[in-house]
Order: sequence, then structure tokens, then C-alpha cells
Amino acid sequence: GSQDHCGLFFPGINKLCYDAHHWPTHRISLHDASDPKQAAIMRWLESVLWVIEIPFVSRPGDFSSQRINLIKDPSVSRVEKVRMVQAIADASERAWQAILAMDVVGLGKALSDTMKAWAEPLPYTVDPYLASKGYAGDTEKSKQLRDFWTQYDVPHTRGCLFSGAGGGFLMVISDTPVEGGVQIQINTDHYCKPYPSDT
Repeated sequence: GSQDHCGLFFPGINKLCYDAHHWPTHRISLHDASDPKQAAIMRWLESVLWVIEIPFVSRPGDFSSQRINLIKDPSVSRVEKVRMVQAIADASERAWQAILAMDVVGLGKALSDTMKAWAEPLPYTVDPYLASKGYAGDTEKSKQLRDFWTQYDVPHTRGCLFSGAGGGFLMVISDTPVEGGVQIQINTDHYCKPYPSDT
């Protein structure tokens, strides 16, 4: 939830750094359009990031990303939990480094690896139609969703990742136009202006 919140309110491109809390302990931000290096990175990211709307309901009405949560599962060893979280963190760090290097191949791989890393501890973030104990799932919709996103993954593009736990949109990294894709424009304005404490 804090990632969505920060994404809405922090300008530019941000690396959110967490340390066992739900709110980032600090962030690294690229939002200065007057800095030639930051401006080049922002323009580059705008040119390779495509957003595709998923043309069907990608989350059932009773969606819960926590239906299976191996991070909270007491039967899963701490070593396994650390390994799963480390895979997510590693993919995230590689995505940040690829953005800084303006490396389209590296960024695409990092996003695809992020999707795979999330699927292990929290499988419903990637496929909310999976069957599990006490939940029938929906095999047909699961296949529809997987067929949809795999057509935008490597080797068809540089890589992809669902936006927000599999809901609504797919972020695709490609250095060539993506049919049906919309390119973003990075905001560099501070929407959240500081106010005196009495207001």
C-alpha cells in the first residue's frame, strides 16, 4: 500500500528503501528536470515503458493477495522466507540500476524477474485465479491471464510486470512500439506542497 501511495505523490522516479517497516525508511529520487543526467534518464524511461490495459477482469471480486502468504506461514523456514524476500529485493535493485544505466534489456529482465519472485511467496499477486485449499479458483481465467501476460514477456518484448499485484494493467519494457500500449509522462512537479503545521 505504501508503494502505491508514494507512487502517486512523489514526483519523478523513486527508489523506495524499506527496513522491516511498512513505510520506506528513505528514498532516492530523480525528479530534477533541470539536471541533464536526470532529465535524460526520465526521457529514456518514458520512451521504453509502455502500459497495457488488461482487456478483461484480472482480479475476481473476492481477490486477496494474502490468500497464500508464505512469508507469514509458520511452516515455512526463516531461511526460505529470507531467500524469497531477497529474490524480490535483488530484482528491484537490478531494476533501479538498469534505470540509472538506461539499460533496456536489464530493466526488462528485472521486471520479469520481479513478477517471478512475487509469485513464489504471494502467488495470488501474479495469478488471482489459482485454486488452493478452500478456494476453487478458475482454471479458464487463470489461463486467460497467463496467456495475456506471456505475449508481452520475453522474447516478444524486453520484459513485463503487472502493476499493483496483477490488477488492471501490465507494464511492458520495449525499445520498439507495443501495440495497444500507452507511454507514460513522468511528473516532476511536487503535488504535495508543505504547509505550516497550523493548517
